[in-house]
Amino acid sequence: MNFDIDCLRSFVVVADGMSISRAADSIGRSQSTVSQQIAKLEAQVGKGLLVRRKGRVIELTSEGGKLLQYARRILQLNDEAYTSMSDDMLTGFVRLGVPYDFFGRNFATWLAQFKNRHPMVGLEIEANQSENLMKRSARGEFDLAFFKQETGAKNGVVALREQLVWASGPNYSPDALSSVPLILFPEGCAYRRFAVAALKESGRPWHLSFVSPSFDCLKSAAVEGLGVTVLARALVTPPLRVVRHGLRLPHLPSVELVYSHGRRSNSRVVSELANYLADSLADSTPTSAIGSA
Repeated sequence: MNFDIDCLRSFVVVADGMSISRAADSIGRSQSTVSQQIAKLEAQVGKGLLVRRKGRVIELTSEGGKLLQYARRILQLNDEAYTSMSDDMLTGFVRLGVPYDFFGRNFATWLAQFKNRHPMVGLEIEANQSENLMKRSARGEFDLAFFKQETGAKNGVVALREQLVWASGPNYSPDALSSVPLILFPEGCAYRRFAVAALKESGRPWHLSFVSPSFDCLKSAAVEGLGVTVLARALVTPPLRVVRHGLRLPHLPSVELVYSHGRRSNSRVVSELANYLADSLADSTPTSAIGSA
């Protein structure tokens, strides 16, 4: 018995999204075709792979979970073998610098997808503050670096423009007259610089409440009510909420997320990775914050 590669690929997409309709849209097939592919696999296995209720996929069966693990390995080997036979195979090594808040996006998923497509590409990734990334990129310490800058600064190729907002946890109750407790990344972060500058210009008192280079730690501190933070609006997802400007919090500027090639700016692998990540950022659907504190 031989599994059909196309059927396995459709099954993995269904399992990842728990939806036959979304899987069909993703791979460019009709829902009926995807359903037939799943049915073919179930017939081969002799057991059901999906738990469905009223036509919706609820979860994988135990057999479905087992097949999913093998399907991923089979597809990875298949794709690697196909790529290795191509004269156009992408090879090389990239030292990549990214801001800490990249890990509040789908960055790890994007990198995994890139590696699956280009298994012969090696990556070394460092997260740091934007100012450090920009300076070190200029010195040639990275092959490729992403960082944030003030709109119009022209220090790199613009991948995305984002609006900064104040954000807090669901139970935070700000006082319009008291000092603002700030939850921030360390010195060198563009978000931090813009937040402090806006508060100083408006004359609003403030103090540091929590500082961490970890996006997860920063988010956790905000969710637990230790103060307010500043983020790109796309990063403010529940349970974080946007804080209204009516509480004497000043308006924040928009920023540009840019990238810069380092000492190997002509390297094909660097250009391919830069374009891929820039497109992923641009294509990712921003998630608007729900409600306000």
